[in-house]
Amino acid sequence: MNGCDCYSENNIFHELYFSNKEKAIFFEAGLANTIGAILSSNLFFWYYQIFSNNLDLKTNEIDSFTIPVKHLDDKMIRKIKSLYKSYLADIEKHANIRKTSKYANIEEFKEYKIRYSKNIIDQIDDLICPLYGLSDTETEYIKNYEIEYRIE
Repeated sequence: MNGCDCYSENNIFHELYFSNKEKAIFFEAGLANTIGAILSSNLFFWYYQIFSNNLDLKTNEIDSFTIPVKHLDDKMIRKIKSLYKSYLADIEKHANIRKTSKYANIEEFKEYKIRYSKNIIDQIDDLICPLYGLSDTETEYIKNYEIEYRIE
């Protein structure tokens, strides 16, 4: 990921504190779906596995993952947004509604089966990994990183 002309956390993200564990992040509205796609990518999964506690996603982990804004022209943003829209529809299609009585004020919740959307996530990586300066070989490594634990 060398040579990437990316913005740091202070140029895109701003925090609003709600609790010790949860914080809202704000960024340009026009980049919301693009950033959502990038944060849903195999590349971000790899980064998260390497640099986090793997228990909960913290704002500083998102902040420290640079978004290559200078490389995102309108055409690329449209492609990424289109894939992200497909991804969101696909994860909803494969979501299960689970009933529970174990938690106060929660009777049911959605259980997402992200592994069923892996092909769309891979397409997102095919678009974004070159923006980070990754080669085809490096992109394939990222897409298949710990694949045995992510796909049943």
